[in-house]
Parts: sequence; structure tokens; C-alpha cells
Amino acid sequence: MVQYLASLACISAAAIWGFAFVVIKDSLTYVSPLYIIAFRFTIAAISFACIFWKKLKKINRKYILKASLIGLFLFLAYLFQTIGCNFTSPGKNAFFTTIYVILVPYLSWIFVRQRPKWFVFLSVFIQIVGIGFLSLSDEKGVWFIMNRGDVLTLICGVFYALQIFFQGFFSQGSDENDPVIYAFLEFVVAGLLAWIFSPFYDGQTSSFTLILQKVPFEAFFNFKVLLSVLYLGIFSTAISFTLQNIGLKYLKSSIGTILLSFESVFGMLFAILIPVNGVRERLSVYGIIGCLLILAAIILAQKDNNTETVKHKESDDNKKL
Repeated sequence: MVQYLASLACISAAAIWGFAFVVIKDSLTYVSPLYIIAFRFTIAAISFACIFWKKLKKINRKYILKASLIGLFLFLAYLFQTIGCNFTSPGKNAFFTTIYVILVPYLSWIFVRQRPKWFVFLSVFIQIVGIGFLSLSDEKGVWFIMNRGDVLTLICGVFYALQIFFQGFFSQGSDENDPVIYAFLEFVVAGLLAWIFSPFYDGQTSSFTLILQKVPFEAFFNFKVLLSVLYLGIFSTAISFTLQNIGLKYLKSSIGTILLSFESVFGMLFAILIPVNGVRERLSVYGIIGCLLILAAIILAQKDNNTETVKHKESDDNKKL
């Protein structure tokens, strides 16, 4: 029963994240990407501080140093993802983000000398082919017609992979292993960085500038924008992170990662069902093939975790005997 509830928690987090891609795309009509990031992480940090204030008493210098690096990666991931969503569709933004699942094993190879198994290499090839299909232009019939948003989203996946890897790396074998404290500090760091750089981002030209930009206070008097920012801060960040941690606590990491990666499926589904600025996502046959290949690559990459889980279980059983 516990595992069913844990699975439900992961699927719920994936669904909330999936809907967030549509919310972000719609919000970008009124507010620049940097201010969206600033508000969502500020709201998330305040929410965590109100709920987990007792845990935050354990914050020390080591937590702050480690979380600052992870928070930087988190900020950069959301920066590239949110700006990328301005130039591509919510569905493609959701699917291209999941490249982080494939990249994490390679970071383990680089930093802790754990070489990925052969099927991880195969999963990379399958995902590249999947991205090719998803990026295929129906009109021109040319492979890899990737716009600026697609490329930015893929870069965002790299920073997500770095954030996930280093959070796991710092949490293992140390006293600083509380995910709630890490989450709070990451939200604070990402929020502060967003507030620092927001005035220098011109939403009209979608570029950074040395000319200070006006804070869009009037946009937040728009009930739709206010609701969107609250959704991103409370549901898509604070609540989803809590659901994710609950799920991963009681599930195998491989199963949990696969369920969470279904944010891409939900992202595409919501983009098809819900029109943004009067336009719904249209998925071609090539796009469907691409989505299926990317999902297959994600599942195949997690085979490594399944194998390790089985080995650990067999080892534990032998110890009992």
C-alpha cells in the first residue's frame, strides 16, 4: 500500500510539473522569464520556511556552501528552460528537458569513475534519434530543425543533471544530508540570483542588457498572472518537491525516476488539450515517434539502477542467510 501511495506521489508531481509548462508559456506573455523564476522561488522558499522552520535550525556553513553550488545549477536550469519555453512549444520544452535522465550516469562516470553500462550508451543514441523525430519539420522534411528554444531547453537539461548529481553526491556519506534543508537553500539561492539578474533582462527583445528594466508590477495585478505565479511557486515547486521526496523515499530510484520523467508526457498532453494564446500543440506522426523513443531511452537508462537494486537485494538476502 505504501508503494502505491509513493507511486501516486511521483505521478502527481509529474502531472503538476507537466501542467507548469503550459502555465509558464502563458505567463511569458505578460512577465519576463527572470521575474517568473524570481517569484516562483521566493514563494517556494517562504512556503518551506513556514512549514519546515524547525528543520532550518540545522543550517550550517557546509550546508550553505554545498547548496549554493546546487542552487546555481538549479537557477541556470530554470533560466534556460523558461527562456527556451518562450521560443518553443510547451510539449517540446517538456520532452527535451528530460535529457537530464540520460546525462546523470555520465556525470557519475566523470566525477566518481563509475562507467555507465552498455545500455546507457544505447539509450543516448535512442534519445538523439527521438529528438531528431520530435524536431523534424513536416513542411521541409529536414532533420534537426531546432529553433533557439529547443537548444536552450537541451542546455537546461545539462544543468538539471548537474543539480541532481551534486545533490545526491553531497548528501551521501556526510552529516549534511537533509533534502528539505537543501531544497530551501536552493530555492533561496535561485530566487536571489533571479532577482539580481531580472532588471537586466529585456523581455521585449528576449536578451540581457545593461539598461535597467522596469519591474512589471502592473502584470501582477492581473488575476491570471497572479494565479500562475502562485501555482508555480506553491504547487510546481514546494508541493511537487515534497511529493517527489516522499515517492523516492519508498520506491526504487529507477522506478521513481521513470515515474517523475512522465512530466514530459503530461507536458505534451496538457499542451495538446489546453490552448495557449489560442493555439494548441499539434503533434505529427514524427513527433509521436520521437516522444516514444525519448521515453524508451529514459526507461532503458534506468535499467542500470534496476540491476544495482537487484544486486543489493541479493547481497542483503545472503547476509540474512
